[in-house]
Amino acid sequence: MRAFFKVFAIVLAGLAVTLAIVHFAWRVNEFKVAIPAANSVDHRVFNLAAETLRNQRAPVRIEVVTVENPQAALEALEAGKVKLAVVRSDAAMQGKAHTVLIMRREAAVLIAAKVGKLQKVTDLPNAMIGVTRDGPLDGSLLWPVLDYYGIGHDKMKTIRVPSEDVSTALRTKKVDGVIVVGAIFSKQVSDVVSDAARGVKGAINFIDIEEADAIAKRIPALESIEVEQGAFGGRPPRPAESFNTLAYSIRLVGTPKVESDDMAELVRQLYLIRQNLNAAIPGAGLMEAPDLDEATSYLIHPGVRAYVNGEQKNLFDRYSDYVYLLLFIGSGLGSVAVATLGWVRGNGNPQAMPVARVQAMLDAVRDATSRDELDATEREADAVFRSVFSAGAAGRLPEGGIASFSMAMAELRSRIAARRAALAA
Repeated sequence: MRAFFKVFAIVLAGLAVTLAIVHFAWRVNEFKVAIPAANSVDHRVFNLAAETLRNQRAPVRIEVVTVENPQAALEALEAGKVKLAVVRSDAAMQGKAHTVLIMRREAAVLIAAKVGKLQKVTDLPNAMIGVTRDGPLDGSLLWPVLDYYGIGHDKMKTIRVPSEDVSTALRTKKVDGVIVVGAIFSKQVSDVVSDAARGVKGAINFIDIEEADAIAKRIPALESIEVEQGAFGGRPPRPAESFNTLAYSIRLVGTPKVESDDMAELVRQLYLIRQNLNAAIPGAGLMEAPDLDEATSYLIHPGVRAYVNGEQKNLFDRYSDYVYLLLFIGSGLGSVAVATLGWVRGNGNPQAMPVARVQAMLDAVRDATSRDELDATEREADAVFRSVFSAGAAGRLPEGGIASFSMAMAELRSRIAARRAALAA
């Protein structure tokens, strides 16, 4: 019985390993994402995404971690405190951050009166520009424009103008123009454009950055985009004709330490709920995977490549080697268990299957010289039969052993009868 318990322990160990692999395969992956405090849009997006994934019992979970600024988000990513971070494109190029998704593109829209001091980019020197966003008044996307034209930063003056005061600031000529940075089709940008139109006499002018392509080639973190006619609505449509401007992208970046398949699953789950997010937060559905065929200075996470190229491994692909190994081990353990049980139940008891006694009786019949010797052998055969029959009835013999014994006894009876006939002759 000791051998039986050993085999039983091995089987239990194999079962424990199998359960551990199954648990690992179906575990829920948790992703902490660092978002700067000033980025209220992505706070709403990822909080809603976290709630949606939790309600749908998705295999991934998201937890939002608020940080002070983009640099703090990247530091948390580098330190391993979070797996993801939301930063601007210029920050996304720093360190070892890998792009996972492009959340949206935010463009610089420079607005002025149709008749006024500010009509083109080269009019920026000595102009007063109202900045509608929060944060430091550093000129943001306008600095590369000034640098391209060789205009000193001190030549342009900026002042913070709350979005609700844009109309008043333009009407009272407190500012010569306003700049709003955001997604082109967002409500935020459309509202600022509408307020600017109410604050000027006549039509408004959208300043075209004609050299946007050239500037973007100089600065990889920036992109040149074309704002189409009527993008901001209104009547007449605003703008009246398309114009070029600069933009940067808001990116979800991740650490390369995250497994490719885990990151691919995260991207897949976010794509599945993208329309739900957009319904609640307009513009949230603009998220997209980076273009893998485009030459870029950004690092792209291998998991994103696996998802886009359809190379994401399913459960069987990821753990097939373990499954085959377990099947092989299980088959071997089963064979060992059967053999051991057979030994325990039959061969382990030398009296249960008297093979040597039956072989000796077969030899004795062949060498018998009298009927008395045959009678003695037949009486011994009867005793062996009763002993084996008792063991078989008690369930201590395997079926194969019983069949072999039956064949041996039939052969022994046949030899005894033949030897009797030979001695009688």
